[in-house]
Amino acid sequence: MKLFGTDGIRGKFNESPINHNELVKIGYAFAKSLFGKEHGKIFISNDGRESCSVIQSALSSGINHQGSEVIFIGLYPTPALSIQLNQSAPTSELHAGIQITASHNPYFDNGVKFFNNKGHKISNSLEKSIEQEYSNYNESINVKNNQYVKPEYKNTFNQNYINYIDEYFRLKFHDFDNEKKEFNILVDCANGSTSQIISKILKDSFVNIIPIHNEPSGTNINENCGATNTRILKEFVADFNKIGSSSSDLRDTHQHKDLKIDLGVALDGDGDRAIFISPLGKEINGDDVLYILTLFNKKYHNNIKSIVGTQMTNYGIQDLYKKNNIKFIETDVGDKYVLREMIRSGSNFGGESSGHIIIPVFDDLFVGDGIITLINILEVIFRQDKSIDDLKKEILSIPSKLYNTKVIDKKIFLEDHDNIKVFSNLKKMIGDKGRVLLRPSGTENLVRLLIEHKDIKQIEILSQYFYDNINKNTIV
Repeated sequence: MKLFGTDGIRGKFNESPINHNELVKIGYAFAKSLFGKEHGKIFISNDGRESCSVIQSALSSGINHQGSEVIFIGLYPTPALSIQLNQSAPTSELHAGIQITASHNPYFDNGVKFFNNKGHKISNSLEKSIEQEYSNYNESINVKNNQYVKPEYKNTFNQNYINYIDEYFRLKFHDFDNEKKEFNILVDCANGSTSQIISKILKDSFVNIIPIHNEPSGTNINENCGATNTRILKEFVADFNKIGSSSSDLRDTHQHKDLKIDLGVALDGDGDRAIFISPLGKEINGDDVLYILTLFNKKYHNNIKSIVGTQMTNYGIQDLYKKNNIKFIETDVGDKYVLREMIRSGSNFGGESSGHIIIPVFDDLFVGDGIITLINILEVIFRQDKSIDDLKKEILSIPSKLYNTKVIDKKIFLEDHDNIKVFSNLKKMIGDKGRVLLRPSGTENLVRLLIEHKDIKQIEILSQYFYDNINKNTIV
């Protein structure tokens, strides 16, 4: 049975495979595939959805049945779990991790992401082994009492992550003497996994974190907030700074108005994505961030030869890499594909348009962490003495828009004769003035249409042609 998508296993809660009985088997299959006849420890954390406790209990029953121990961390960012596992690696190989999350999806979805003892996403071969163990196991699994960690032990996980972030910040700014005023950052936590921890990081630095959407209720994660919906964050920044979104000159704005927010950051539900909002309300997406970090490191550290992006990386930015003599390597969408290519090619940075940026940190760990991405952006801003608006102006990306369409079945939609013809006509209409990409979502029952065109007005015309002519019997 095929369980895995682009990033772990995901679906609507209480529907296959995110229901109790199947999750018990998934927990068993993971522990069995990883440890065989030996017994290990599996750390489980979550992003705060109301279904997380039920999923945690089901997974634990299967893991306990295999003979391994479960350590519950609680609300915790996905990259924090990755870091925790990596730090534990020298002491034992018999441990792994599971993050219960549906990332940027609404609360009624949920899923599981799996990590090996080094803190990296599990390999394709291990995914296949889990699917095989899952399909072959037909015995009933007796539900056992789950093993919880003591509350004081739980708190050490948060402190470990806080210390890690603070140490990484000191590494980047150890020789930097900041004579400027406090740097105010408005952080949208998406009512998710970073909500409780965000106000505790970087306390002894010149950075002042101001959190919003940091009160998870179990049902409000990603709801009109976070990396996939930055409208409210933009409004907050504009309101704090008392500027209109049409403002165009940051230096004049500094002279005539009292700016209160120096940067906005929108994280997603499990904390691995970051989309930035400038003091003037401009959005800086993952493609922009990856380019900014790449160019800075090439100029200041001379350690960039290649960069890894995906099929969705803006074509205009790909052209900028060429002009700056930086090799751009394209992968399928999905951070595990980006990471695999980064390791193969020796690339220092990789990422996706969605804001998931992968950066090597301590102990040869490659991590996609919204807060670590933020620290790297701060390094660029302060060492070049440029605002994020200045950096954004240097990027000549082609106007683009991503459309998500709910479908009855992704395979049927993509193989439908009418839809194939419409997409072919769309490519002819665009010609050499842009590009169009149609791909199935790896985590949801959607197809994603990316349209890029030199004339932004044409994007709406082209998308309208697409929706007017596709087979309506294949969409929801």
